[in-house]
Amino acid sequence: MSFLDFEHNGRTHRLAFARTAEGVWLGWPGRAKFFPRERPSARVAAGGPHREDVRAPMSGRIVKVRVAPGDVVKENDLLVILEAMKMEYRLGAPHAGVVEVVDCREGDLVDLGRILVRMAE
Repeated sequence: MSFLDFEHNGRTHRLAFARTAEGVWLGWPGRAKFFPRERPSARVAAGGPHREDVRAPMSGRIVKVRVAPGDVVKENDLLVILEAMKMEYRLGAPHAGVVEVVDCREGDLVDLGRILVRMAE
C-alpha cells in the first residue's frame, strides 16, 4: 500500500492506494473505491452499479459494528468504526436503505478495500 499526501484549502489530506492485477483501490477517510483496469471487451453499460458497498478505506482493526443485517439506516448513519494508524474512521451509510450483509466483527483486522457492509439494492 502507498500513500499520497496533498493540501487542499489549507488542510493536509492523505489518500491510500493499492494496485492489483484488476485495478487500483483508493482509500480516504470514511470511504474506499475500486477503479478497475479498463478492458475493451469488459466495458460495462452506462448506469453504474446498483448498490454501494461500504469498504475499508485503509487496512486496520474494526473497533465497533453499529448495524446488523435487516437494519434500516438513513444516509450517513454510522455503520462501522475502523481504527488505522492511530486514527478512527467512522464509516457511514452511502444512502438510505436496508443493511443486507455485515461482513466484519469487532476486533477483525481488515485490508484496504474489503467489503464491510453491503446495502440492499
